Amino acid sequence: MSKTNQKLNNFSKVIKFTYIETRLFWEDGLTAGELAQNFDITRQTAQTVIDEYRETYPHQMKYDRRKKRHLATDNFEPHHIKSDSILFLDYLRGQQLRELYLEENGEWSDIQVKDVDRLLRPRLPREIIQAILGALRHQQTLLIEYHAVMPDDIQVRIISPNYLVFADNRYHLHAYCHTREKYLDFVLSRILSAVPSQEEWVSGEHSHEWKEQVTLRFQPNPKLPESVKETLLRGYPGNERGILEITCNKNEAFYLRRKLLKEFGEKRKIPIWIEITE
Repeated sequence: MSKTNQKLNNFSKVIKFTYIETRLFWEDGLTAGELAQNFDITRQTAQTVIDEYRETYPHQMKYDRRKKRHLATDNFEPHHIKSDSILFLDYLRGQQLRELYLEENGEWSDIQVKDVDRLLRPRLPREIIQAILGALRHQQTLLIEYHAVMPDDIQVRIISPNYLVFADNRYHLHAYCHTREKYLDFVLSRILSAVPSQEEWVSGEHSHEWKEQVTLRFQPNPKLPESVKETLLRGYPGNERGILEITCNKNEAFYLRRKLLKEFGEKRKIPIWIEITE
């Protein structure tokens, strides 16, 4: 077997093992038939994969004859997935988005996630996205027409794309702006055109907004009822001190501040969060 085929076989096995662990850890187990249907393989092949997983990771799986399903044991420890609940929910949402893009069959979970925010995103022209992705991949500059905040403020700029950012339910491009001689974020839906430029590309290495780490500290508005404040902080680091504490880069901090500080209680008409700046 060639090295390429060996790599493909190993990758295929890892993906199937990942599916097995996902069903064992987060769902109600699995059957060989479900594995076969999801990966379009025979039931016999699926059973062989399950047996191989059991041999590789002993004491992880048990067969329940009454339910006719393979279940996780009490000592189950995942080797190919994370045990963080929010990461799994994000994964479920990602699977729904994946299905919108790929023409494929297969369900990794019986749980469906409806992404309502996606309905508010504008369509992005393919030729512009192609140019941006090409510039990111090959470290090239772009000449863009950019529609800024003001309705008639269309500006021509030369930029060096560095990073894609998803914030405020839309995609941004963190780039060095040669025209303004500084690092800026450009909203992708406001880029009207993008073509290659001959300027020398500038990396994001010196972007303080991207490299510099800051710690943000917020607290629920003291005017809120105690039960509401406890609910807002539940699950966050620092909640035992009544504080929401987030460590991130300065670029991310801009979006986090904007999101949290503009939240207002509909009934009380007061800010939900107060930033601690001392």
